[in-house]
Amino acid sequence: MRSPDPSRTVSYGSYLQLDRLLSSQNPPDYAQLRDSDRPDAKTRPRAHHDELLFIVVHQVFELWFKVILQEMRLARDLLGRQSQGSRIAEVPEEHIPRVVAALDRVNEILQVATHQWRVVETIDPTSFLDFRDLIIPASGFQSVQFRELEILAGLPENLRVDFEGTAYATKLTDSEQERLKSAQGEMTLHAALLDWLGRTPIEEGFPGFADAYLAELERYVDEQSGFQDQNPNLADSQRLDARLRLRSQLTDARNYLLGGTPARNRAHQAFVFIASYRTAPLLRWPSTLIDALIEFEQNFRIFRFRHARMVERMIGARIGTGGSPGVHYLDHTTSRYRIFGELLEARSFLLAHRRLPPLPHPSIFDFRRQ
Repeated sequence: MRSPDPSRTVSYGSYLQLDRLLSSQNPPDYAQLRDSDRPDAKTRPRAHHDELLFIVVHQVFELWFKVILQEMRLARDLLGRQSQGSRIAEVPEEHIPRVVAALDRVNEILQVATHQWRVVETIDPTSFLDFRDLIIPASGFQSVQFRELEILAGLPENLRVDFEGTAYATKLTDSEQERLKSAQGEMTLHAALLDWLGRTPIEEGFPGFADAYLAELERYVDEQSGFQDQNPNLADSQRLDARLRLRSQLTDARNYLLGGTPARNRAHQAFVFIASYRTAPLLRWPSTLIDALIEFEQNFRIFRFRHARMVERMIGARIGTGGSPGVHYLDHTTSRYRIFGELLEARSFLLAHRRLPPLPHPSIFDFRRQ
């Protein structure tokens, strides 16, 4: 790191490049140009007093997305450390708090960004209509950073909602498509998590954990079935339905822990193990990391939901400026898109502490004394 030069002149404005930043709120003049992305693109005066707010809020979103991408890559790189070739190296324990700190920052930013939709809602819907047509065919659908964020987090491509029967990438420029193609070649945060979980040495501290856990879960299901059989508020058909749902839950748990590939089984077992015995000293940071990813899943979904509600409030059921079905499309992505959904799925299988099979070697998970 270079030492500061006392003779140089640095001001607040020059450090933040405020001249460039604050002069970037006049939109391209589509009437004069076909290619609004040209560096010499002419601009038009803002068409309405509220257009400045609309532009600034979305520029701030993009700045937040830039920070989120940096923090997610840091978390991914620390969690999925590459050694030789594609082989994954062991993650030093001291790196886990750094991963948590990066994810905590992402979660805070998502909450701030979600709150920003309230600022957009200070625009009167009829005022928005005064300049909305000038935005066509641009659309938030084309936010390349938001798409990169989805890819980097690990959103499966087969979950994506298309409209007009075409892939989302066709709405982007060639350079933007190349950027996303490059992102798709990177390890995702989701993949890094599963690799890290899969290396949890459960068998050293609890041989046969999955079978022991499922046995306790089966006893719990039998007990719960008995409670519902005696529930005076249920009809016979409802009692039967409760029993079937409880048995189905047990089947789902067995498939979750034992029914996948060996690598996925190890990762799922590790998650349930860490969540169950999280009070053990050596499992506190891993548990905190997992909680941060579950919070990310929740915050990301809330961001989408809040966006949809803002759009509904502002334009109702109109089509989007880019031609999408508008709020219908946004609601569909909110309900369909899951990244760390398997962590939430396992919440259905967790047991109370008093029901957990005792750790055969609890001292393994204590802080070791020199």
